[in-house]
Amino acid sequence: MPSETIYDHPLYYDILFGWDRTKEAEFYHRVFERCGIPSGGRILEVACATGQVARRLAQRGWAVAGLDVRPSMVAFLRERAAVDGIRVETFCGDMTTFSTESNFAAAYNPMSSFRLLHSDAAAEAHLRAMAAMLRSGGIYVLDMEFLSSAGEPAITVDDSWVMERGSVVVRAEDDAVHVNDDGIEHVLPWSREAHLRGYTSAAFVERLDATDGLQIEAWHPEVDRGSGVSEFDVDETATPPVVGRAMVVLRSD
Repeated sequence: MPSETIYDHPLYYDILFGWDRTKEAEFYHRVFERCGIPSGGRILEVACATGQVARRLAQRGWAVAGLDVRPSMVAFLRERAAVDGIRVETFCGDMTTFSTESNFAAAYNPMSSFRLLHSDAAAEAHLRAMAAMLRSGGIYVLDMEFLSSAGEPAITVDDSWVMERGSVVVRAEDDAVHVNDDGIEHVLPWSREAHLRGYTSAAFVERLDATDGLQIEAWHPEVDRGSGVSEFDVDETATPPVVGRAMVVLRSD
């Protein structure tokens, strides 16, 4: 039987990525407004997991939906949203094939989750699915980490970090996530296979060019990071090659 990963444990995942994500949510909020998305419009978090950002955007008045392939993650998100007194619509599905009858004004994909798609075919299928789900002129923001060269190894984390909640301590390392749950130790791999795919910015553009319906609106390279919170340059003049973490804003046709 395949071993469990961190994604099979929503609570541990929520703790691990449970730093203050307010500035990250504010970034999406500002991008959507700047790109002309009507305030309070219907937006989608792709690969939402426990919805740390989705819950914050819902509190800001956006009509947020979350998509994740794991039923336990979307169940956790629904429970936390109810505790917070907000509503987040949830969908369980694969981000390469998911579709809805009604479209979204905007969408975003945090935590480099696009890089969970390991093949060109999967990446392109996802981009086509997103183009179909967005309204004309809609925005899709991808949180990416770009390599300097195609031969550079892709890593999951370049610095380990530790998060605590009550008696649970969760530590991220590149190889796995280490949990101490009230004295009981767990080692949970990030994935049952290779975790995140490596991309240069040029390789990403190639995947985008191989699909129809989405065009690059802006690049926002990261300029600072502290205590898990990332700030992003709002200068829209950045162009490839981009190295390191960057938010890529795509516009639907």
